[in-house]
Amino acid sequence: MGKYDRCMKAYLQDKRRFADLFNGSCFQGKQVIRAEDLEEASENYVAVEEKQPGKPLQKGTEIIRDVKMRYRSGMILQVLAVENQSYIDYGMPVRCMGYDAAEYSRQLKERKQERRLLARHKEEHKKELKTTIDERLSGILRSDRLHPVYTICLYSGEEPWDGPRKLSDMMEFDPEDENLRVLFEEYHLHLFCINEQNGFDTFRSGLKQLFCAMNCRKDKEKMSELIKNEAYAHLSKETWEAIAVMTDNAAMLQKKDKYKTENGEEEEYNMCQALEELMEDNRNEGRREGRREGRREGRNEGRNEGNLEKTKIVVRNLLRMGFSVGDICKAAECAPALVKEMQDLPG
Repeated sequence: MGKYDRCMKAYLQDKRRFADLFNGSCFQGKQVIRAEDLEEASENYVAVEEKQPGKPLQKGTEIIRDVKMRYRSGMILQVLAVENQSYIDYGMPVRCMGYDAAEYSRQLKERKQERRLLARHKEEHKKELKTTIDERLSGILRSDRLHPVYTICLYSGEEPWDGPRKLSDMMEFDPEDENLRVLFEEYHLHLFCINEQNGFDTFRSGLKQLFCAMNCRKDKEKMSELIKNEAYAHLSKETWEAIAVMTDNAAMLQKKDKYKTENGEEEEYNMCQALEELMEDNRNEGRREGRREGRREGRNEGRNEGNLEKTKIVVRNLLRMGFSVGDICKAAECAPALVKEMQDLPG
């Protein structure tokens, strides 16, 4: 995982920002998901094949989710997840579908373990467990239900996303056979590309300032206009650091404590002042470099003029001594035109 993905993962582990991402990107800012209804649930999955009779258990493959939260709406539990993507992955629909399938497999495994535990201790229960042969073979009850999974793929890269947005975009179908085509089950990628957005008014947390700054990464004029927004004078530490990392501004990251202020019990960071000073420093450095370059060019020009005068003296002396043009060019390391010029001079 690269630094951009690590940065977004850490930033979105805050429940308020996690809820804001779903509300802003999926529900046009409507407050559907509430932070107080979320519970941190990030984990790694190990996908293992079911043990077959007479065969050894297959080695598992670890599947790492970026950020996952459990969301309880009334009595119903649901699973929300975010996959951070800083580069274009041309297999992203299959990848996200695999993450979702791994979560369902984990839930199914939990149900089977619960049923086995109950069956093992059924004598302790007053009411005997009544199950059908199919339920016992399945390992779960006909009434068991899984928790639905909803995954957002958050793309933070600068290049336009030209990868697949649904599973069928990756398929090669037979154009002559429509019969099988109708059997294909689609998987849509819930893709949110930051660089495709014109504005972020549907967001209510620091995500708004972060996303706006990211869309100005290569445009200094837009960035200078952006920092006039008063909101950038009152950033949280996490938002300041996320903007510094996602815009590759190492200087801003190193000097953050210089711009820290207190607002009651809250720490705030003034990015407007920081960027103005950094831009002024860059302008001053440009002026200094220009002056240094001018002095270097002046010195070089002076040296060149001095060397030329010395060469002319050598050529004049060799001409007086009667050397040929070819010999003079070799001795003085000059062009024949300079020798001709010295020959034409009077005296």
